[in-house]
Amino acid sequence: ALMLPGSYEQGLIAHQYKERVSIFDCDEYVVLSNKAITVAPGLVTEVVDSNLSCSKGGEFKTALNTEIFFAVWDKVISDRRFNLHAWTIKADPDCVFLPVRLRLDLKRHLEGPTGVYLNNCRMGMHGPLEVFSRIAVHLWHHGRQRCVDHFTKLCSGPCLWGEDMFIDQCFSKVLGVRRENDWSLLVEDHCDPPQGWESCTDTSKA
Repeated sequence: ALMLPGSYEQGLIAHQYKERVSIFDCDEYVVLSNKAITVAPGLVTEVVDSNLSCSKGGEFKTALNTEIFFAVWDKVISDRRFNLHAWTIKADPDCVFLPVRLRLDLKRHLEGPTGVYLNNCRMGMHGPLEVFSRIAVHLWHHGRQRCVDHFTKLCSGPCLWGEDMFIDQCFSKVLGVRRENDWSLLVEDHCDPPQGWESCTDTSKA
């Protein structure tokens, strides 16, 4: 997870850590920020090379945070701890994430030689919960610049996309990572949710 220091995310992550919920119920976890911060006793953020600031823009006026998450993935890949696990999850601090449900769901997704990532929304992969296989992370590391070059040419300059759209397009259109739809991952207000979704009573979602 990536944390903005001094924001509401810091207290939220401290509470999650205390209760051992969200990413802290995974086999391994890391909280990243642009400075080393003791979020709670025993939990210190690891530092990414970014000031974590970005503007909003594009068709949907979303955060243009692709460069920030380039730095995040650089840190994750340089640590190489992702190699110890079949799946790497990026979860926003304010995403209500239940790893016990995701573990069951992942049993039906097989990696294959080209890797796999999960599309969590009918409108395209959304950022609160992103799920990538080990090979997918390797392909992202080695092929990201190909995607930058491809889409910079396609958009006649930087595409005004958030990181979720960039990675989705990069994996599916350039790197050939298999995209599997999984509507049991996510429900949120930006993905045409059903009525009453805010009650959080739907036990089918991770």
